[in-house]
Amino acid sequence: MERAVIRGNIRSVGGLAAVAVALAVVVSLVPRDIPGPIDPWRPPAGHVLADTVDLGGDRELRLWVKPGGWYVQSLIAGQHEAGIGAGGRGDQFTVAEVFEAYLGTVPPPDARAVSVRSPGGVAVRVGVHDGVFIVAGAVAASDERRLLVTPLGPADVVLAAETSVPIAGRTQ
Repeated sequence: MERAVIRGNIRSVGGLAAVAVALAVVVSLVPRDIPGPIDPWRPPAGHVLADTVDLGGDRELRLWVKPGGWYVQSLIAGQHEAGIGAGGRGDQFTVAEVFEAYLGTVPPPDARAVSVRSPGGVAVRVGVHDGVFIVAGAVAASDERRLLVTPLGPADVVLAAETSVPIAGRTQ
């Protein structure tokens, strides 16, 4: 081969190597998105912790309330897993399954607690917080369609008759 051709090939290979080194230096100098520490979970603004329900094992639920709204936080081993919330109030009894518990609303404004049971089951007393209560799902079988709710006032005085409340989303 001629010397000029060999020199041209060497320059081409040398040039490519120089470009590759330059690119590697530029890439190594570009800042990378390094994940920082994860911010701890905080309740939605204005909500205060009202109740905690032990689901057994390392699971628990926390009920956060504020006037006109609620939020349920699910925890595993003390760490935030998930949450769900809603705003607004009605003037009727309601019950819905939330995570592994039942969350309900109670219309009497002076209700301090409720007695909750499934038909034929044993009643459980739970506190009412700003018109909202939460009780572990063990109070009723998974195929139960209704819960019986009795609102209680100060000193557990019965405020209204036991009310049969459909569990939202379960067919009647």
